[in-house]
Amino acid sequence: MPRHQPSAYLSHTARREGWLALPPCRWVALLIFTLAARHLANPFIATVYVLYMAGMGTCMGSVMTSTLRTLADNQQTEGNAILNTLQQFAGAVGTSLSAVVVAQSQTYLAGSQAYTTAVGTQNASIMLTVFATVIWFSYFKVVK
Repeated sequence: MPRHQPSAYLSHTARREGWLALPPCRWVALLIFTLAARHLANPFIATVYVLYMAGMGTCMGSVMTSTLRTLADNQQTEGNAILNTLQQFAGAVGTSLSAVVVAQSQTYLAGSQAYTTAVGTQNASIMLTVFATVIWFSYFKVVK
């Protein structure tokens, strides 16, 4: 199949490698943070975070490789730059939105600083889980 036909290639790739859009270990980590954020000890939080980042690592490498394979050779440098820029931008937006959610909880909830931070962190995890679910379903809707 020629490299300049991305829709046919992506369609084939989605069926074969579609689960890479949100690896199971990343999904499990998000659910753990969402459901039990206020009841986790520090070592367990670190373990869940390592699980989450392992999922991120397996996801991003596969997505970037699949995307760059759809481009012609003379476009791959620009494609790589665009993907890296989008990854940095998405990370900054996600971090900012999570910080806003935690700060709002600290400001408007009654209780100790530790309690309001824990509630805010759990709310931010819920937000990120919803975003990840929407992205996951959008991926399979767009790439048929």
